[in-house]
Amino acid sequence: MFRKLQQGLVMALVLAWSGLAAPASASPRIQVIGDSVMTWNGALAIPAHVAQILGEPVDNNARAGARLRRSTLFVRAVEDQYQNGDWDWVIMNGGANDLNRDCGCNRCEAEVDAMVSADGTRGTWPDLVRGVLAEGARRVLIVGYYGPTGLGGRTDRCADELRVVDARLARFAAGREDVFFVDADPVMGPQTPEFFARDNIHPNARGAAAIGALIAAEISRLDPER
Repeated sequence: MFRKLQQGLVMALVLAWSGLAAPASASPRIQVIGDSVMTWNGALAIPAHVAQILGEPVDNNARAGARLRRSTLFVRAVEDQYQNGDWDWVIMNGGANDLNRDCGCNRCEAEVDAMVSADGTRGTWPDLVRGVLAEGARRVLIVGYYGPTGLGGRTDRCADELRVVDARLARFAAGREDVFFVDADPVMGPQTPEFFARDNIHPNARGAAAIGALIAAEISRLDPER
């Protein structure tokens, strides 16, 4: 597993600097929904690296600024990004925008509980995942947030709350056979400041490559026949 992740990461880092070519295939079997973490870097965003490593197209419907719920005129919420279809995998992330806007990442206990309960069975997140599965997706991979930079960006301010949310989502996933959780902390955080964009919030091209390789390795491990 670790060797495969290393190989995928090296390949993704090379592709980040050489440019990505979209894999040729009939139709995507993987869909991505979420926030700006999944859209940052445009053509070099995380889903592009997943597609390149797996050798298949990925449909990216994530939107910068998206909350889990409550779409606006300009930004479609995560729950409204999902497109019905015969998906093998739906990759999901989100929640940081909700915490940042609803409680300023300060005394967010009620907001965190509403997002996902302590036992991981109730809340906005579990409801969204169950909805996606009910509408045809076979499996869901939840991508947890990476660690803080240690340099004072918004990710740092929300780090404690996001850590709690991620732990609860991992608990939720552990109780199901069709939901999985992958933590981005091992590949991006204070140990890799060179993976952050200038805003100290989002991944730069190298960070996106690292997270994309992590996701691709997890899907390959869980779905070895693809």
